[in-house]
Amino acid sequence: MNTKTLFRIFLTSGFILWILSWIGDSKGILPSSTYGMFFSAILTGFGIYFWLKSYKEKRGYYPKFLKIYGNLHKEMKKNPFNGIFFMVRHLLKFYTLMLVFSMVLVFIGFITIGKSEPVKTVQNYCENNSEINKITGKINHYGILRNVNSKWSSETGTSELSLVFVSDNGVFNVSSKLEKENGEWKVKKLELKDKNTGANTVYN
Repeated sequence: MNTKTLFRIFLTSGFILWILSWIGDSKGILPSSTYGMFFSAILTGFGIYFWLKSYKEKRGYYPKFLKIYGNLHKEMKKNPFNGIFFMVRHLLKFYTLMLVFSMVLVFIGFITIGKSEPVKTVQNYCENNSEINKITGKINHYGILRNVNSKWSSETGTSELSLVFVSDNGVFNVSSKLEKENGEWKVKKLELKDKNTGANTVYN
């Protein structure tokens, strides 16, 4: 199997698995979706490797990205639709770029926002609240994707965030509001939704 075929197989597989894992994370198909994201990144990495190898085998040199960007920029100045034409001609490479970009964003979000104090506070609240534990059972895995809107200083702040987790009793969505007082985050309101039954429980 030649390198051109290999890079197409790996990149396409990585792209499809990433989309499925993204959907799976939002639907609470955990931890399978998390493993899928990591495996997708590995497949994409192999795909990029074989693409660069195939490119050099064909042309004798690796892609000159700055030159390609410069030429595209000049063409788009003449006609903005040239960017669309370029995308169509290089569709596989274009969605690979978008794929890598989204992976980088998710990774950065996970190690920054996903590990922030508001997220940790909500997770600790869910894990140590006896009333929540009666409904959910033991929490086994959190999704990677989190929706966080926060604004704070060293002493005060507010945050709204949502996340999904899978527990012994099913999959649950969490929507919460927090406030930071005297340097400490506190959960002011938390809504727990059972994705299996649709039942909502609000904690104040």
